[in-house]
Amino acid sequence: MMASSSNTASAYLVLVILIVITILGRRGVRQSKVANLNKGERQRPILITWLDPLVALLLIGSVIWGLITRDFGHLVIAFFGGAAGVPVGVARARTMYVRAVQANRSVVFRRSALEYGLLSLLLVLRIVEGSIAKLHSDAATLALTALLAFALVESFARTIDIGLRYHRETNPVTN
Repeated sequence: MMASSSNTASAYLVLVILIVITILGRRGVRQSKVANLNKGERQRPILITWLDPLVALLLIGSVIWGLITRDFGHLVIAFFGGAAGVPVGVARARTMYVRAVQANRSVVFRRSALEYGLLSLLLVLRIVEGSIAKLHSDAATLALTALLAFALVESFARTIDIGLRYHRETNPVTN
């Protein structure tokens, strides 16, 4: 009973966050129309970037927790999947990030279909969570554990790198 109410609360929280992201995203679209952007660039409120890992954690956190607590092998493979996510997240951040726009707390990004693909993957994994938990194939659950850890850590690494770049640009150190 407790897990069910926790999942329901988590689902409502994800829904609220996705609504906030949608509203902020619309604001970013409006700002992009009046901003001086190059082709393929868009302006996005920095808050959306900071909410991305939270959504990922809420969507797949319980799934990955169930997998890594199965046995030591799943925990180890999650570590390796997560470790692979760090350089990919940093590389994606450096590819996406163009500049900070301090006036409206936004960031200019190059468009990336990967971010939408990752969110879609996380949503699908959350939807099929019940089936995933019942998998008996060690190879399938190990691969899934690595993939989920990769996605989760990649999201955090990307957000941290973008956040640090944004902070450096909006709070320059003066000597």
